[in-house]
Amino acid sequence: MPRPDPPKSPSRILRLPVAPRSVYIAFEVFPRPKGASSHIAAMVTALAEHHAPVLLLCLGYADMPSLQIEGSVLVLRHKVHLPNLLRRAEEFGEFVHRTLSGLSATPELCVFRDPWGGRPAVGISGRVATVFEVNGLPSWELSYTHPALKENPALMAKLGDLERYCLRTCDTIVTVSDVTSMALRDLGIGAEKIRVVANSASAAFFQASGDECPLESLSEGRWFGYFGSLHPWQGIEILLQAWSMVAPAWPEVRLLIIHSGQRRALPSLRKSVRTYGLTDRVCVQAPLSPERLAAVIARLEFTVAPLTETFRNTVQGCCPLKIVESMAAGTPVLASNLRVTRPLVDHGITGWLVRPDDARAWALAIRRALENPCFTSQMGTAARRTAEKRFTRKVMFERLKHAFQLARTVAMQQRAASHIDAAD
Repeated sequence: MPRPDPPKSPSRILRLPVAPRSVYIAFEVFPRPKGASSHIAAMVTALAEHHAPVLLLCLGYADMPSLQIEGSVLVLRHKVHLPNLLRRAEEFGEFVHRTLSGLSATPELCVFRDPWGGRPAVGISGRVATVFEVNGLPSWELSYTHPALKENPALMAKLGDLERYCLRTCDTIVTVSDVTSMALRDLGIGAEKIRVVANSASAAFFQASGDECPLESLSEGRWFGYFGSLHPWQGIEILLQAWSMVAPAWPEVRLLIIHSGQRRALPSLRKSVRTYGLTDRVCVQAPLSPERLAAVIARLEFTVAPLTETFRNTVQGCCPLKIVESMAAGTPVLASNLRVTRPLVDHGITGWLVRPDDARAWALAIRRALENPCFTSQMGTAARRTAEKRFTRKVMFERLKHAFQLARTVAMQQRAASHIDAAD
């Protein structure tokens, strides 16, 4: 397969105060009140343990500093946002290429989350070790986020070439679930190149049980909740439909929905709340900091993750951070019974698995959880014990350390092989 053309490199190069040993590249605004930001923070912290200083290349809003130094992490933000997604992605790739080309020394490790930043990363001279962190490929995501682009065959073919180039050229691939690993293997990627590292919860969630709840409204009555994005594949519509079936029998119970900042989706959400007659039974809350969110989750009787049975959840795969964080806070989860949730939730022990896209099944699950608060509390205790064994940052960092070591080993082997070929 021919190598994609490198991005154009504008002449201006920002000089950094120190030469980074590792680089993390994310086509995301950081920080933001969403799961991606939590994951980015965890990945950067993992890099900083053994490959500091770390340079984080990301997007930023106008009020964010272009260069921010936090201990051993340098955050460099690209803050020019074009309205067109593909133009914006190309511009980000140029920003990454310009920055990497201007480094005074080649870093020893480079991790990227997307092909826009991956293309210049795998092309760094000196053969830096590269890790492609695949949470979802753009060609998988476009049908949900930008469906019109999905209908452009030429564009999708070019995008597929770019993704395959990055997947095959990088040294190691890290992903969050066995489902995503299988999807990558279906693209022809060898299993030996892929490492599965599940999401983790920060210490704030494990410590949340003793914190004061920041929402005064939760001091009265009984509450369960949903937190996360408002995208259709999250299944909030099914949740509201199910709650409307149960709510009349439980006047003292309310549903708390903490969204992650998607303002465009809020009018549709509020309309659905009115349509199902739940205006007084659903509270919609703006994003919270991780510490405040953790304290709120610890106050809830249970949380819900009503993921729909769509390609994004069943083929692309995921590791829902909302489930991991809720378990860490000692709050059990009602989750859709899918391949991506079964490894996380032990049905009847740390939570419930519910038939996806079935409002009546969800209504029954919510009713059973409300009818058995003592049993639900016991499941919360079990959920926390499971999280302490499987979903701590320590566990995640140990697995990432091995993945980073694999990438460096592969890079050194390829560098040695190229020297032998040159000598011959």
